[in-house]
Amino acid sequence: MRLDSIATRIAAALVLAIVSSIALTVAISISRGILLSHAEGQSNTQMFLGRSFVATINRYHNPQLLSGRFAAIAAAITRAPASERPALLTAFTEPPFRAEIRDRPTIETSSESRIELMRDLIAFQLQATPDAVRVDARPSTEPADEAGPEQLVAEIALPHGKWLVITNSDFAVEGPSKLLFVLLISLGLLIAALSVWTARWLARPISAFAAAAERFGASSEAIPLTESGPRELRTAIRTFNQMQDRLRRFVSDRTLMLAAMSHDLKTPLTRMRLRAELVGDGQQQAKILADIDEMAAMIESTLAFARDDIKREAPLLVDLGALVESVCENAIDTGHQVEMSSARQAILVICRPVAISRAIANLVDNAVKYGGCARVRLDRIADRAVITVDDDGPGIPEDEYEKVFAPFYRLEGSRNRDTGGVGLGLAVARNSAREHGGDLTLARSESGGLRTRLELPAVKASVFGQSAQAVGATEQNRVCVPT
Repeated sequence: MRLDSIATRIAAALVLAIVSSIALTVAISISRGILLSHAEGQSNTQMFLGRSFVATINRYHNPQLLSGRFAAIAAAITRAPASERPALLTAFTEPPFRAEIRDRPTIETSSESRIELMRDLIAFQLQATPDAVRVDARPSTEPADEAGPEQLVAEIALPHGKWLVITNSDFAVEGPSKLLFVLLISLGLLIAALSVWTARWLARPISAFAAAAERFGASSEAIPLTESGPRELRTAIRTFNQMQDRLRRFVSDRTLMLAAMSHDLKTPLTRMRLRAELVGDGQQQAKILADIDEMAAMIESTLAFARDDIKREAPLLVDLGALVESVCENAIDTGHQVEMSSARQAILVICRPVAISRAIANLVDNAVKYGGCARVRLDRIADRAVITVDDDGPGIPEDEYEKVFAPFYRLEGSRNRDTGGVGLGLAVARNSAREHGGDLTLARSESGGLRTRLELPAVKASVFGQSAQAVGATEQNRVCVPT
């Protein structure tokens, strides 16, 4: 039967636990039977010479086993001639057992149920009356290292009027059997182990499903998940893969539509520019051309955004410090005041270099444009690479922190490209960060300006057979003031 559902797997695990428990019990019983049958094949003297075997039997407190040994000793003494009895008593006197013959009994049978059961079993095996057998348990008189807390004494009447006294000095009257206790512990451990294994067995495909959902949340390019596991989970995975494919096609269609609309708008804009050249009023002509340039800039930004979303570069292992340094040097070369510092270790990330470079450049450009300067810092915090960009500008109100990430949203409402831009920079930067499993957040800098914080998952250089020193850059600070 194929384990095709979660309920079936749980039922199979329970059946396996029950069968294993029964098998363990049977194995212990068979082992004891083999051990006892081996002992029965030996002489009475040899059977009781093994202290460890006798102690094991005794500590299990099995009335049938102990009563059988006592009856065997009594039968051997009864059948032996009087001249051989001293030798037999000496042979049977081996710790923890001691055998001797007395003239009269000295004990009465205890009222403890298992003691009475042993008396009845001895009498039954010897075919004697219960009055001819007396059994009792009393405090041990042997040294503590050679005996248990109590000793078991059995007095059995002999045909010639004497009494055979057999003492077992390693005995304890306990409630439940130790064997039963050990068996229950073993069964509990077995069931616990099977339960853990079953839980992991059931959770493995669920964990893979959750990881796939997490990957899709970070990147729409995540590969479909293989349909495996119980029937219910396979159905959920199939539905998830279909949803993932529909969402991917929806985003692709939306991006293509946006790109097509932006491309088609370039033709009427070109005609408008030509017609604006025919306007005789120079002031009105300048205003019209400025509006056309602003619309053209928005269209170019939209096309660039669409191209980046459609044509994705391959992820590469990148030294993030070198990438940030390159962006800062480009900004410095254009006359901007940019300062960079990084930790004294290589920080490696797996990313699309062009996309991340454009995201960092957008943050630096915003800091320079609105704050007058950019202070860039690269650190590694746990398993995250963190890039912070501070400026000395007026900052952004906290209630606007999330709004500015919306495409084409601008705090400056004049629509002037020189003062407000198009409104795609932060949206593109956050989209790139989240596509790589990171994020982009805003806060207030120590100088009162704006702080942008870009996080990306970092990797260890040793994973790729490189040392951090071989690919890293040391602490560096670069400051440039436009001339």
